[in-house]
Amino acid sequence: MRIDDYISRIEKGQDARYQLRKYEEHNFETARASFETCCRYVLPKWKDKHPELTDQIVRYALQLDSFNGDIDKGLILMGSTGVGKTVYLKSLSLFMGYAQKFKFKIYTGFEMERIYQAEGEDLFSLESAMKSKMFAIDDIGEEHTTIKRYGTEINVGVDALTQRHQLYTNKGYLTFATTNLNAEMIGKKYGKRIESRIYEMFNFIGVKGEDLRK
Repeated sequence: MRIDDYISRIEKGQDARYQLRKYEEHNFETARASFETCCRYVLPKWKDKHPELTDQIVRYALQLDSFNGDIDKGLILMGSTGVGKTVYLKSLSLFMGYAQKFKFKIYTGFEMERIYQAEGEDLFSLESAMKSKMFAIDDIGEEHTTIKRYGTEINVGVDALTQRHQLYTNKGYLTFATTNLNAEMIGKKYGKRIESRIYEMFNFIGVKGEDLRK
């Protein structure tokens, strides 16, 4: 299936979900062109400012041994505001749906806070997504320190990362994230236990550059 046809199916809500599979190295260049199509779908004016990073994300998505990291861990994209982390995350979800038949859900920390506090029908969708084989948190660390849920104060980031760590440990489920924080700042916000789990769950991917929104 061509990537353009796949995107058309996504827009119609027709994607399917299957288990991850590994690809052969010779598929890389064709796959990379498809990933760039996903990036331009997410952001029409997208230009590849980080070709080496793009290469690594595609190698990861194809589960190639040439990925410079651990293909059994998720990815956390770390960098300052506006460098393209969210575009990469959304494009990875779209591309994983195309290459691996599993387009994962993405929530921001603020979205999860709102859903937890509203306790409406969106809560079921969120909880279901958080139990899936792949799940993503955009802008982790931006949420408030605590919120009230059922009268109890919780930290949404800690709650989500704890649940995902359990699923990673027990089932090998993958989590993806973006953050403006570095590892030390994550440790200060969430505590040493979560910092340690983040190291266990994620490949740390730095995204550098100027604010593309300016």
